[in-house]
Amino acid sequence: MMNWHLVQDDPYYRGRAIEAKAREGGSADEWEAFAALKASKGSYALAVHGYLNAALSCERHDQPDQAFGHLSKAFHNALKSGSKELALIVAYHHAILAERAGQWDRCIEVYESLGRYCEEQGSFFLAADAYEHVAEILYKTGRDAAAYAKPIELWERNAGNWREKGHEDDARWSERHIELYKSLFGGRPA
Repeated sequence: MMNWHLVQDDPYYRGRAIEAKAREGGSADEWEAFAALKASKGSYALAVHGYLNAALSCERHDQPDQAFGHLSKAFHNALKSGSKELALIVAYHHAILAERAGQWDRCIEVYESLGRYCEEQGSFFLAADAYEHVAEILYKTGRDAAAYAKPIELWERNAGNWREKGHEDDARWSERHIELYKSLFGGRPA
């Protein structure tokens, strides 16, 4: 057994000790302690790791509201890390959990937050995908998905981005998805 007390004054090893304990027991509180320490030191990707594990622990113990809180913190740290990929993984997991719980507005909010972030980062495909998930939830809940313009706007921006780079095939692919979106959700939004 490691004697973590030998290095307890060092924040890195204090975090390692907390993580080792969390890996053994997997409690949400232990993972949250690890994540909070990592976030306070600017290790945002490791904070995401901790908060995501805290959320998974809460899910296993049927504590969705606590899981939502941890996933929100994980998403916030993913944004701070500058990683679209971490943000996408966390947001989509959060949205799936919200959808399963029938928390439609939360689900929409998560997808839109991801869409805005990806849009700001110039990742128009990922933004369009996130916004299309919003349209799907709107449709699923009987709301007017046809009036939701964000996916079309982002497919257009994605097409323009590819066209500017000289990738006409990718631009046409995005434009085709505008037409498919219209077919699926009932016409061009006003």
